[in-house]
Amino acid sequence: MVRKSIIIVLTLFWALNTYAQKKVNLFTTTTINKKEVMVGQPFKVKLSIYTTTWFTEGLNFEDFQLPNALMIKDGRAIPNSLQIGKFQYSGVEQTYWVFPFSAGENVFPSLELEVTTPDPGDFKGKKHTIHTKEKSIKVVPPPVGEDPKSWLVASSVRISDTWNKDLSQVKVGDVLKRTVRITAGNTLGPMIPVRTYDSLNWAGVYPEHPTNSNYNKDNYISGTQTQVITYLVQEAGEFEVPGITVRYYNPYTKKSKDISSKNRTITIEENPNLSMLQSLQDSLNKLNQVPEEVDTTPKKTWRDYVPQHWEYILLGLVILWLLYKYRPITKIKKKLEDIRSTSTYKEKQAYNKLRSDIKKGNIEQSIQSFYQWINTLPNQSVSNYRETLYQAVLTHKLSDLISEISDIKYSQGGTMIPKSLQNALLNQLNWDRKIILQVKKKKSYKERKTKRLKELNP
Repeated sequence: MVRKSIIIVLTLFWALNTYAQKKVNLFTTTTINKKEVMVGQPFKVKLSIYTTTWFTEGLNFEDFQLPNALMIKDGRAIPNSLQIGKFQYSGVEQTYWVFPFSAGENVFPSLELEVTTPDPGDFKGKKHTIHTKEKSIKVVPPPVGEDPKSWLVASSVRISDTWNKDLSQVKVGDVLKRTVRITAGNTLGPMIPVRTYDSLNWAGVYPEHPTNSNYNKDNYISGTQTQVITYLVQEAGEFEVPGITVRYYNPYTKKSKDISSKNRTITIEENPNLSMLQSLQDSLNKLNQVPEEVDTTPKKTWRDYVPQHWEYILLGLVILWLLYKYRPITKIKKKLEDIRSTSTYKEKQAYNKLRSDIKKGNIEQSIQSFYQWINTLPNQSVSNYRETLYQAVLTHKLSDLISEISDIKYSQGGTMIPKSLQNALLNQLNWDRKIILQVKKKKSYKERKTKRLKELNP
């Protein structure tokens, strides 16, 4: 009897397992390549979606940012496959690089994705909404003794320290420009700490705000920080300019290392014509300081604020009571916030900013504003805007125009958009926007109300 019961239980378990396997048509996996990292040390997150059939439409993994971390996608999603028992699954995999900048528990959230795949035995694609799995990783602080402000995790560091003039031929009153370029492997430009420069007794020091750039190709990432420092020479003599020292932690050797550029000797000669020295110093100071406004209004005493008649005091108290009871300012602010939180408002603001930058002709600002505008449009992807735009307007004209101004910047080194190209961009933007947003003439006040913003990037 016992043996018969065991056989029945095993048979039921096998039947349920077989039934469950047949029902598993679509699932996801989330993997992290490390169990624990230090602050600033990157880790990889791989999101995979599998189906027993195939995907009839391409998958779009949205760009988004995590709190207390920087994150970038490692290229586009790539196809893969998985064998589980007798089932062969087709899949798509997307990899993310995550750079945490605070200690604690770092959580990679669950993402909601929409995929189109046929059911088993069918050929017609069917839309499915699927959620990826949430994963967490422990982030530990830098070792004791390390300065958190200058903490950098990298596999290697290179320093380029150049000057715009021969330091052996300098006179008092000369303006020198020093360009410091720090390139770190296995990290991003914004993760490189910004350096501070001490004042010198022989020159005024005016550092500019650094710029960052990143390189991501063939499973390798590096970041570069570039900073220009201006020196206004004020005293003759021979001085030593200290090199740049960068301390970084190598996660592979688990050791910290200092790398420095060479110290330079500068020889400064007297300059008989110093009439422009003070003017140059004032101009450089204005680049780094905000002048204080001089208050020319006469100072008032307490008597000037006392009303002459008691009725003014009573009127003020009544007004304060009304403001407290009805709070019109709070209601107005809430109304404005509701308006500004709508997708229509955000898209319009981004679109007006884009047109303004194109009219000014600045290529870099126009490209950045274009990506910001794309991010406000429904069903559009910044990382794959060419395909998603084509799905909406069935033309590559706008994408080709953006590529044309990008070629002017990166291939020809240009910074301004030609007038003819400005007009073509503005006209094409206006046309494509009407198609994407399906602009129609509104008939009533109710139809003019904007809809609430739905999260485009989960």
